[in-house]
Amino acid sequence: MNRISVFLILCSLVPLFGQITWTEHNITSDFDGAIWSHAVDMDNDTDIDVVGAAWEADAIAWWENDGNENFTEHEIASSFDGACCVFGIDLDGDDDGDVIATAYFDNTVAWWENNAGVFTQHVITNTFPGAYSVYAADLDDDGDIDILGAARASNTIAWWENNGSQGFTEHFISTAFLDASSVYAADVDSDGDMDVLGAAGIGDDIAWWENIGSQGFVQHTIAGNFNGATAVYAADIDNDNDIDVAGAGYLANTIAWWENAGNQVFTQHNLITGLNGAGAVYAADFNNDDTLEVLGAAWYANTIGYWGSISSIITNTFDYAHSVFAIDMDNDGDNDVLGSAINADAITWWESDFVGIKENKGTHIDNAAFGATIITGQSFLPKESKVRVYDISGRQVTSNSLKPGVYFLKTDGNSVRKIVSIK
Repeated sequence: MNRISVFLILCSLVPLFGQITWTEHNITSDFDGAIWSHAVDMDNDTDIDVVGAAWEADAIAWWENDGNENFTEHEIASSFDGACCVFGIDLDGDDDGDVIATAYFDNTVAWWENNAGVFTQHVITNTFPGAYSVYAADLDDDGDIDILGAARASNTIAWWENNGSQGFTEHFISTAFLDASSVYAADVDSDGDMDVLGAAGIGDDIAWWENIGSQGFVQHTIAGNFNGATAVYAADIDNDNDIDVAGAGYLANTIAWWENAGNQVFTQHNLITGLNGAGAVYAADFNNDDTLEVLGAAWYANTIGYWGSISSIITNTFDYAHSVFAIDMDNDGDNDVLGSAINADAITWWESDFVGIKENKGTHIDNAAFGATIITGQSFLPKESKVRVYDISGRQVTSNSLKPGVYFLKTDGNSVRKIVSIK
């Protein structure tokens, strides 16, 4: 059943169009050389915490969310030389967030085991020259989490196979991927296993490696002349049930995506050019239209923005914006944005004001009368009813969190009713 908390007034639908408003919340502004941030529930208390890496401070830390988006910093490491990428995930299956990170000058990929907030370091490798990017996924489909890395100085993409007890065996995917700057994993060919994607800054390449089993990978080029390719991400951007690819090129000054035709033939679409130092990329649905916007950060333009069915610059004053991520930070049903900025020493999140609808139980309304009708409490309509809800900008909204505001409800008979949330 579809639940809404409203009172209803007969009205006409007014098609207006607007943009999402973003409210900035600073998590820290003294994390020296804040180069990377990621968000995950670290302490298993159902809210979203933040992990970060600081290039100048050689530090890894996490920020505990008290449930109201107030964050307390906790140090994990303070001598991780050239800390540059961090990823939070439950690596050992004990229901809390562990941390994986790279250290460029230490040539190291390591993980920290979380035991009730006490972190123990485990070195995966310290012979990975220029260790830069890290990601984690089950590459061999054996039910545990493996680790992927990209090393700029050694032009290498590698992965470390988890034996199920966090013992790791190294496998090289490529040792000739010039200035390997980014690594990611997704099932690109929809065959049920995880493939690997990478970006090469000197090679100007966006590529993917097909997982053929038995630790074997076959390289395929997506773009071979994407100048200064430095970041890659993969998801079904256009909602056609295959995996597309997004990338940032810091010399091309471009954020682009490559549309998968369904047979791993990719067509490039430039989303924005002239974005000075475009260096990070992610994708998320910010307006609940079932297609993804591509989120990007630009180093020299100090910018975080997104492009797609809707587009907006969130900030252009985030000094040396270096990483970007999207997640529902405040548990209100929409995607917020998390970013880090090296020169600003900052990790910041931006709260989206996008409106949605929750689903749950409540008062059953079989037929709403024409004219003014007030409904109190949690209310819902029959699931079989043809009901569409729009926000005041004219966007149809789906089943997510409904913030206080004005909406329009279109019912079976094409009658349109004004909805005012009174939560």
